[in-house]
Amino acid sequence: MAASSSQERVAAITGGAGGIGEACVARLRRDGWQVVVLDRDMDLARQVADRHGAIAHEIDLADTASIDAAAAWVEREVGPCSALAAVAAHLENPHMPERQDEAEWDAILRVNLTGTFRTLTAFGAGMLERGAGSIVTVGSITAFNSSPLQAYGPTKAAIINMSRNFAVAWGRRGIRVNCVCPGPTRTPAVEASYARGERNPDTMIRQTALGRLVKPEQVANAIAFLLSDEAGAITGIELPVDSGTLATQLWSLYGGVPDPRT
Repeated sequence: MAASSSQERVAAITGGAGGIGEACVARLRRDGWQVVVLDRDMDLARQVADRHGAIAHEIDLADTASIDAAAAWVEREVGPCSALAAVAAHLENPHMPERQDEAEWDAILRVNLTGTFRTLTAFGAGMLERGAGSIVTVGSITAFNSSPLQAYGPTKAAIINMSRNFAVAWGRRGIRVNCVCPGPTRTPAVEASYARGERNPDTMIRQTALGRLVKPEQVANAIAFLLSDEAGAITGIELPVDSGTLATQLWSLYGGVPDPRT
């Protein structure tokens, strides 16, 4: 899946200082892209950029002016942006609907839904002018079924629909738009949640067909492929990267996923 035709082209990654974001930075740099690490946490963004030979710049998905400024800066200071990985998201801990914090609800919708939409339009503007580009959004398998992530899940479902909308609206103008939907992924943020007792990795592992959780670099591999020219005929899809979690849905009614020793 090496994007050999991507030499010297510019890719921007929002949330580039996070677990999946940094994995994308590392993978795209190996594929020859010039990568811009976009994140609200500039200290972490600079560290990631230094580790991988990338460029760091600030972005805040809750602020339209920040998104527009970041897109303009990339085009002006780095070069025409050919690829965008919209990874940044506001995460959420599991809880019951009646315990939803209103301020957090608003923040999650503002970042995950509105922020993603504005990121696509801001970075897509240059792609539309040039008639070429590739975008990958990041959804979640929580978009496909119920979960105790009361605000996060609905925003990820909306991102899938949004990605399809963009794929059709911009397809004949030279831009592909796809969505990758990670399952339980061992990012630093999720590892911290395990440590706080908010999630149980063993419980999650039992729900996977492969018997293991997803690594950030495995999500990054899917994103890199969809951004590359090798995926030139692929647009408007949502690709789960979930160790087979979605596939196991009804197995719990029959005793769970078979143990390899049985």
